[in-house]
Amino acid sequence: MLEISKLSAGYGPGRQVLRDVSLRAQQGALVSVVGANGAGKSTLLGAIFGFVSRCTGRVDLAGTALLGRNTHAIAEAGVRMVPENRGTLVSLSVMENLQLGGLGLPKAEIAARIERQLERFPRLKERLHQRAGMLSGGEQQMLAISRALMAAPKLLLLDEPSQGLAPVVVEQIFELLAQLRGSDMTILLVEQDVGLSLEISDYAYVIEKGCVTREGTGASLLEDPHVQEAFLGVS
Repeated sequence: MLEISKLSAGYGPGRQVLRDVSLRAQQGALVSVVGANGAGKSTLLGAIFGFVSRCTGRVDLAGTALLGRNTHAIAEAGVRMVPENRGTLVSLSVMENLQLGGLGLPKAEIAARIERQLERFPRLKERLHQRAGMLSGGEQQMLAISRALMAAPKLLLLDEPSQGLAPVVVEQIFELLAQLRGSDMTILLVEQDVGLSLEISDYAYVIEKGCVTREGTGASLLEDPHVQEAFLGVS
């Protein structure tokens, strides 16, 4: 379980972004964090993964304190992050990116996990020996998610996975996320498409101006008048 308590984070004097944010995500749950641009959603993921050094509060995963650790130690604790820019190694092939995702595993296990990812995203199989930099934006996002899943993480952090992608690719990615619900892995999703993310979420939090202002099941927040007006265009 991911448990965040009274997390405040920022980037220096006068640049505090998050203020006393608390949230929980049960093992196997898909939890969304939604809000306007600049609300602090990406800063939250960065704080969890060690990218934001000016933090106070607590971030615990399955009883292990993450706050104050470097990104390598956080990854060793079972966390993987797919950043907004996808983070694929563009000079390496699709196969090499996937192999790096399973670094440290026995060769046979790496091969089995790669096959599993190619079943999830058949398009990657067609591009297996191409450089990642030659892939479309949608294919790069598929690769970034697949590489993260190679490690079988306890916690997967996703920052705006639909950004800039064609609707058909977004649908494919969100179908996969829905399928991953209920597994041993917890997913924390930051997403610009509020309606789509709430539809597949077990639970969700609304962040406004760095603070959690609402929380509830995905279904209940879809019916919340404030959420409808602020993010779904319903007046």
